[in-house]
Order: sequence, then structure tokens, then C-alpha cells
Amino acid sequence: MITKALIDHADIALIDVTTAVSFGDMSESWWYAEVAAGRAPAPVVRRPRCTRWRLFDVLQFWKSFAAAPDDGSAERVAAHARRASNAASVKRAAGREQGAAHAAG
Repeated sequence: MITKALIDHADIALIDVTTAVSFGDMSESWWYAEVAAGRAPAPVVRRPRCTRWRLFDVLQFWKSFAAAPDDGSAERVAAHARRASNAASVKRAAGREQGAAHAAG
């Protein structure tokens, strides 16, 4: 849990991945992908079963993430979904035609 005392010491406070993702309500796998891509801060402590981020770095990341303009990814996802839906419609229509031909023959 993030307390005022923790926020007051954000420059030295260390948090785990669960706390880091809770600010943006994202999954841990999403966070690790962002870290690997260099978009999210790297952990300052990385040991077996003990990976920690500086709270200040995580807060800065979420502030910039929230302020960043949409990079067009929503439109790319929507376009991909439209193409997939159209392809599925074509496939269903072909299946219906094949089924009708088989029933007639």
C-alpha cells in the first residue's frame, strides 16, 4: 500500500512489480514488456525473488504515460480487427457455399 510517508520518500522508496503496475492497472507481463522495451524504468534491485523499482522513477513513468498522446495503436488494433472480421466473413460464406453444393450433389 502506498502511504503519504512512502510518497514523501519516493526518491529512496523501493517498490515491487505488483505495486508498480497498480498505478496504471496494468498486468505484470505488460510492465515487464515495457521495461524490456526501455519505455518503463529499469529496476534498481534485481536479485532472485527480489526485483525492486524506485518509486520516484515509477511515478514519473506513469505521469509521462498518462500525458503522452495516443500513438495510433488503437486505430491499428481496430484496423486489424476489421481485416480479421472481413476474412472470417469470407471464410464463412465460402463454407456455406461449399456446404450447399455438397448437399445438392
